[in-house]
Amino acid sequence: MTQPLRRRALATFGLAGVALAATPGMAQAKAEKNGTVGSVAGLRATAGTADGQVVYLLGYHANLPGTGGGELFWDASATQADNGGTVFAVTGVATGRWKRPHASRLHLEWFGCTGTGVDNESPRVQAAVDSLPAGGVIVAGTGKFRLEQTIRVRTVPVVFQGSGPTDNDELSTQFIVSTGTGDGFLFSGVKGGGLRDLVVRGSGLTGGSLVATESAPGDRNYMMLFTNARFKDGYNGFTLRSCNTIRFANCVWNGFNGQQVILLNGVGNETRADPVEFVQCGIAAGTANPGVDNLVIDGLGGSIKFFATAVLFGRHGIWLKNTTVGSYPKFLYFEGGGFENGHGTPVLLDAGAQAQFSNAYFSADNEGDAVRINPGFTGMATFSGCIIRGCGRHGIDIGSTRVTVTGCLIGNHGRTAHPAFARTITGAVAGGGGKVRLTTSAPHGWETGDRVTVQGVTGTTEANGKWEISVVDDTHFELPAVDFVHGYGGGGTAYRHGAGVNIRATASRVVLTGNAIGSLADGISRQDYGIVNAATEVLIAGNDLNGNLVAPYLLTGPHTLQTRVSGNRGVDQIDGWLTARIPGAAGDGLHDFSNLLYLDGQRIRIFKATRRLGAGACDVRLDADGASAGGNALGVTTAVQTTNLVAPFTVDGAGSPKRLQVRVLNANGANDLEVQFGYQLIS
Repeated sequence: MTQPLRRRALATFGLAGVALAATPGMAQAKAEKNGTVGSVAGLRATAGTADGQVVYLLGYHANLPGTGGGELFWDASATQADNGGTVFAVTGVATGRWKRPHASRLHLEWFGCTGTGVDNESPRVQAAVDSLPAGGVIVAGTGKFRLEQTIRVRTVPVVFQGSGPTDNDELSTQFIVSTGTGDGFLFSGVKGGGLRDLVVRGSGLTGGSLVATESAPGDRNYMMLFTNARFKDGYNGFTLRSCNTIRFANCVWNGFNGQQVILLNGVGNETRADPVEFVQCGIAAGTANPGVDNLVIDGLGGSIKFFATAVLFGRHGIWLKNTTVGSYPKFLYFEGGGFENGHGTPVLLDAGAQAQFSNAYFSADNEGDAVRINPGFTGMATFSGCIIRGCGRHGIDIGSTRVTVTGCLIGNHGRTAHPAFARTITGAVAGGGGKVRLTTSAPHGWETGDRVTVQGVTGTTEANGKWEISVVDDTHFELPAVDFVHGYGGGGTAYRHGAGVNIRATASRVVLTGNAIGSLADGISRQDYGIVNAATEVLIAGNDLNGNLVAPYLLTGPHTLQTRVSGNRGVDQIDGWLTARIPGAAGDGLHDFSNLLYLDGQRIRIFKATRRLGAGACDVRLDADGASAGGNALGVTTAVQTTNLVAPFTVDGAGSPKRLQVRVLNANGANDLEVQFGYQLIS
């Protein structure tokens, strides 16, 4: 432990004083003459002789001179209770107390804490807290302070300050929480305070949290700060309830085996935690705890912000849900930092009003999604400038409304779409409606609508292929597109595919713009589609969809006027057709298009032509204002021909209108001409 008064004592007492202090009995006997006392035991046996008399305590414990000592004075009229640190009563003396001069800054060694990690220091730490009726700072020097009972701080702002965080259990300031199922530190309705420059770690915990907050009667916690601290090896890390304006800066959590590392709320509206900020923090359940969630926001909570924070390992990264009878989470903002190595879903949005992610990284060692937004999330979610990569199924799975994804790099998903991750099939029978029903030897973990490849089934060979499935239960799924015809002969495996973005039929008002969705330069890409969409109200525009194994996108749902897919790279995207139909003789010359006379205020790129004659032969060319628009003439016969132009050309009607027509050339008995030019809208 630190020794703030030892040098002063040695300089004042001289060598003789130190020699006397080495023997408690001698120090006690000479206290009046030398003004020194060797230990608190001696102090409690020695009454002062005059009001204001000063003595020097060489150490709290006789065998630890220089630790917990310091200057004390005699208050002849005092009757306060002995608190073991700043007020000491003398045995048999009713009036008069030894008092330690202090303002609002205390040292745990003043209360007899030894920091050995062996003795229960809870009563001494609690005494220090209770001796600050208006709040203050409790300084814990280097050492291990074992807590076997919860330390309770009520209403006043108390800051616990150590010697700095560390990754070594033998160094700096360590609070060792050994409270069984109880909390380590419990703050109740405090107005300020927190922890800084220390380590809080658990020992043998089977419940509770290292740190928790709760309301005092009619009052919430306010303006608490946790900075430069490490929290580790607990059951749960933090439970934050009934608190307002809480900030964590440069804090690290790791190694928790309970339900979650950090829980916000979880009860009802009156216990909400907001706003709460995490700045340059690291939150990790730990590599050995794949079933522990990192951060759970359950029930009403608003303005939860993360800046440059890493969320690692465990199960889910951030989980917004509502199991309370109150309102759902309100606002979540995450900028910088990211998610990695989790076994669940890095971002799981089951309930909430608003979530915003910017410039963040998402990845996981999972079989599921990087981001999952379920229908119960009824607010809005945005993702901008993020990297979302390498998860087992989809990059983003959207089942909710008002989701916008812009400027993100999304790739290398469907990681488990490989025989190495396949489920073993042990049976095939006729299921609902006579469709193939397959049995797996262990729970498959899949959902209705998943795309699954079945291979190696004998007998019921019609099951082999890639299908969308309907889940019956944990070990059975059906193939709605496949009739059961042949009896099962044995064998077979199945594995699931994943897309960059999957949009469920329950989703609406989804916008995907300016993203790159496909394979990435490093890593394994098994992502079959960039986008799979079953919803109607979507805008998919301006994305780069190159590098997906099967196709840029798959549209499985019904299309309406609100289904917009346009301007994407990696797709033969056709924004429109210039169409002409000339019944009867098609002679040389210019002919109007039936759907467009002038290109006015737009620029288009001509890249495809389809044509056919009823009889004869001719050539056709697109003209603008009576001259070639830029392309060469194409031959036409009675066979339907489609040509993707090797050199697409642009027609510019932005400055002034252009009259567009089809020119027939070299007509030879040409009749019943049909021709159309496909174009992409540039601006």
